[in-house]
Amino acid sequence: MTPEEAKHRQLTIVRAQAYAELFGRKPDAFFASHQLKGAANGADFIDVFVYPMEMEGVDGPVCAAITNGMSDQRMAEGDDPGQPRRRELIQYLRKCTPGHAKRLRDMAWLPLHDGFLLDSHHSIAWDWSAVEGTPWKNAFFLPPLITPHAKFTVEIEGEPMSFLWHIPISDGERAFKQQQGSGALLDRMQELGLPWIFDEANRPSLVE
Repeated sequence: MTPEEAKHRQLTIVRAQAYAELFGRKPDAFFASHQLKGAANGADFIDVFVYPMEMEGVDGPVCAAITNGMSDQRMAEGDDPGQPRRRELIQYLRKCTPGHAKRLRDMAWLPLHDGFLLDSHHSIAWDWSAVEGTPWKNAFFLPPLITPHAKFTVEIEGEPMSFLWHIPISDGERAFKQQQGSGALLDRMQELGLPWIFDEANRPSLVE
């Protein structure tokens, strides 16, 4: 076992216990790192846990997919030394497919691999969507809408780790955000009532 794998296993125990307390249960699905990464993705260990959720007023199945391993490492320092450097990603879905899990893992891996800080209101350009043929290739990140998830922290190697909410967006939406700013994109999300549960088949475009 490599030192990186040993560290990941040790920190997984910490995160899994904290996740179980947050959701009140164990995950009902697990995507291991070796199932999600490609041959060129290095030695990073990032899994995805899937927790069923029961939400008042929400019909049908809902789950939270959460990465496990992004916070094994500190991200690069940003312009503000106080910005969080230990994060895990969360996304809300009707059903988490292997494609969704791989995409979430890839988004968590990229700032570690490319050496940048990923924070709220940031976006990432990506060439592949979780579901082939859909336009939601890129990603936008915000604090989770659900209050317990937004307030959640757990200490990882003496530093607080918190969630970033992963929101898939199109090329046009990312261009709009770059041109008009993240505030304008947030306004469009509110105006159109963008569903917080991501569903490729029921996802309105934020730009014409």
